[in-house]
Amino acid sequence: MITFSFTVARPSVTVKADGVLSSGITVLTGQSGSGKSTFIKCIAGLVKPTTGSIQYDETIWVDRDKKIWVPAQERQVGYMPQGNIVFPHLSVEHNITYSKRGTSEMCDSLLKRLGLEKYRKTKAGSLSGGEQQRVALGRALYSKPTILLLDEPLSALDWNLRKHVREDLVSIIREWDVPCVWVTHDESEAEMVGNRHWTCEDGLIVRC
Repeated sequence: MITFSFTVARPSVTVKADGVLSSGITVLTGQSGSGKSTFIKCIAGLVKPTTGSIQYDETIWVDRDKKIWVPAQERQVGYMPQGNIVFPHLSVEHNITYSKRGTSEMCDSLLKRLGLEKYRKTKAGSLSGGEQQRVALGRALYSKPTILLLDEPLSALDWNLRKHVREDLVSIIREWDVPCVWVTHDESEAEMVGNRHWTCEDGLIVRC
């Protein structure tokens, strides 16, 4: 469980967040520029809050008053950013194991579950958009993350492929029982995938 109460001032918006992230999929929606990506980057350790704290179980990740800061690589967070989500020149296997935090057995299991076994040695850049999404998810799950953060994971896919990949992602996340924040601007997608729904309105995280 992740408990947080923080603000982060950015040039375009100040994000204010106070709550708890527990098991299941928490969907975060909101207009472009409202602060959704900034919120999950703070949880991931890629952006430092201006004030406040973030705690995972008994471990404090951030406390600005006490000057505590645990860097991203020590939080064991699975993060799928928007945009270029794979290392195109590396094989599928190398993409998944890039963090070197898991095991060969874990990699084998992910390749099988994600339908990527036959592409193990294939350069990830040669795969389709949907296959690359699976590679990125495999990389995020490889180290058994404390939480999975997905920033618009389906935005680069066409409508037909989006439905198929969405169902796969939801199934795998629930099978692996990883708490997840799924960022999307698509309200219909939010209804399909989430156990709970939050929205970001001008930087304020609101539970719906």
